[in-house]
This record gives sequence, structure tokens and C-alpha cells, in this order.
Amino acid sequence: MSIELLSASIVGDVVQIAWQDGRTMVFPAIWLRDNCRCPACRHANGQRLFEITDLPRDLAVKQAAIQDGHLQLVWAPDDHISAFTASWLVAHELGSDSRATRREQPVFWDRSLIDRLPVADWSALRADTAVEVGWLDQYAAYGFGLLRNVPTEPGMVEVVGNHLGFVRVTNYGSLFDVISVPKPNNLAFTAVGLGVHSDNPYREPTPGVQLLHCLESDAPGGDTLLVDGFHAAEILRREDPAGFKLLTQLPLNFRFRDAKADLQAEAPLIKLDFDGAVKEIHFNNRSADTLNAPVDLVAPWYAAYRKFADILKRPEMELIFKLGAGDLVVMMNERALHGRTAFDPSLGRRHLQGCYIDKDGIESRHRVLRRQLGLSKDLAA
Repeated sequence: MSIELLSASIVGDVVQIAWQDGRTMVFPAIWLRDNCRCPACRHANGQRLFEITDLPRDLAVKQAAIQDGHLQLVWAPDDHISAFTASWLVAHELGSDSRATRREQPVFWDRSLIDRLPVADWSALRADTAVEVGWLDQYAAYGFGLLRNVPTEPGMVEVVGNHLGFVRVTNYGSLFDVISVPKPNNLAFTAVGLGVHSDNPYREPTPGVQLLHCLESDAPGGDTLLVDGFHAAEILRREDPAGFKLLTQLPLNFRFRDAKADLQAEAPLIKLDFDGAVKEIHFNNRSADTLNAPVDLVAPWYAAYRKFADILKRPEMELIFKLGAGDLVVMMNERALHGRTAFDPSLGRRHLQGCYIDKDGIESRHRVLRRQLGLSKDLAA
């Protein structure tokens, strides 16, 4: 794609740019001034050196021209000069298609993914940045990834968590044991089957990423269930647009209580970004509290809730596999909904350890490693 600038013109409070391949782009003047890259406006570390209130209230573009392949602007009333490279303008174009390309593009999946799971060996991932980036690419696309041959030592889930990001401490501690115990404060610590869900929707913010490491897997049953919540939401949008809209608008209360904690938060089951793309799923039947909604919306909301739950339970949506000792699954908590089949603790041990990390940590590591390998450019440059 050509990125050679042809001309620039001032049209009211926007700057219109023409490219040699016939394209045009429009940038608001205030947006361009706020993003000035000059040393007076930006520290060497990239951070702004001014407040928005420091800009003139009567700000306007005085001159717009193409010089040495750059867009150069002279501002009124202070004659400040800004220059933007062609590549920077292309990378930050504000049209809907361009903005969509800058959003992480999820790859929807269903049970057919079983033959091509996103897997890496833990030792190989630690030893080779290219292996880790390849695995993180798949994790970003699918919303989860598997690591094999993680040593079956207690606490290793925390080691992996701190390698990929930063472990988040909760009322369960920095890590927690997923085993069947007497008098559990959470059904996860029993042998019963669990429907797919996102963890801890009663927190604000909800944990972004969950890790589960299998230490022992001798008990019959206890298979892992995964469902692509984003895929299910898009199916609901297609099959029941009104129900989909309602689940994005009305928040549900979630709550967890025991002797030492009383956690509450509310969120819609499906959260969208500004452009309408699915951004988060909050689905947990065990932790759902009351719906605080107008009377006339309660029945339609429950109909949509049931429809969404039915989609999540469709056999073709369920990815089912058994974690063996040394396997560790990393899941985007607000996308890759997880559950398990029931197991019999009287016939063998099933012991998993889990922890949470925040999503920004693993996403930051992914971007930094890709940059180190020359696979992406810094859009702030």
C-alpha cells in the first residue's frame, strides 16, 4: 500500500490529506495538535509535556503542506509547528475500517479445534523467544493456550503466571488448590461437574486471565470444558438480535460471600466496545445474584439469558479434553469460558492449582517480544 503524501488542505476544523494512490484521509485539527510529536510537546520517553488546558482555546490550522514526505502544520495563534510522517498517519487513520484493523481480531472456534490446540512446551517457550511469541499469537487469537511439561511441583502455576505477567492476589491467595474438600466455600472445591463460566465476576475488575496447572489427574472424569464466549455471543447476535442487545445493556449483580469475604459487582453478561465488537463475557450461574431491572424487562432478559446459556451448551461449541499431570491451561477469563465434568475422588486424585494474572501484563509481554523480534512497530513513534 502506498504511503506517499500528495497534498494537504484545511477544511474548516479538519485537515484533509490526499495520497498519490487516490485515497483521502481526514483528521480533526484538535486531534492533530494534541498528538504533536515535536520535542517541545513530547518527552523522549513519548509522554506529553503539556496539559490539554495548555492548548489555545482558539486553536486553528494556519498552514498545511507536504514537505519532505511529511505533513507539516503551522498553528494559530502561536505559530507552533507540527510534523507527521506518512507512516504514522496511516497507522492512526480514524476511519472505521482502519480502527477495526487496530483491534485484536479474535479467531472464533468450536469443538473442531481439538485437533489443532494452541500448545507449546514450557521449557521450549522459556528458551526461545520465537516459540513464546508464536504461542502468544495463538493465545491472543483463540483466547487460551496450553503449556505442556510444566513441572508438577506445587507453586509452579505462580512461576508461570509471573513469567507471563503479574500474579494477582485475591481472597483465595496468590494461588489456590482445586481439589475436593469438605465444607467448601466454592463449588470449584468439590467433585461435582461445573458448567462453563467466567471466574470471579463478583470482582471489579474481574480477573483478566486464569491459569490452571494439573498436578495429579488419576480420578475418572474431571475433563476440562472450554467454550468460546465471543463466538457464542455472535451466534446470539445473529439468532436473537433483540435478546443480544438486552444482555449488553442490563447489568446482572454477582456476589460471593463466606466468613472472610463479601464481594459484589455488576456487569452485563456481554460487554461491547464503542464499535459494537464483543469485548467481555461475564457468565457465572453459581455467582449470579439478583437482576436489578425494570419489571417489564425482567422476562425478556431471562429469555435472552436462557438462549445464551443454550448456545453455550450446544455440543458443537464444547471443546473437551483432559488435562494430564504437567499440563497448564492459560485462559482469557472474559472470553474462554471454562468448566469440567464431574469426577470420582474415591477412585483417584485430581489436583489442580490455579492463579490469576491481569490481562494487561500478558498483553504487554506479547507486544514487547514481538517488537524485539521485529514483528511489529511502535505506533507511538
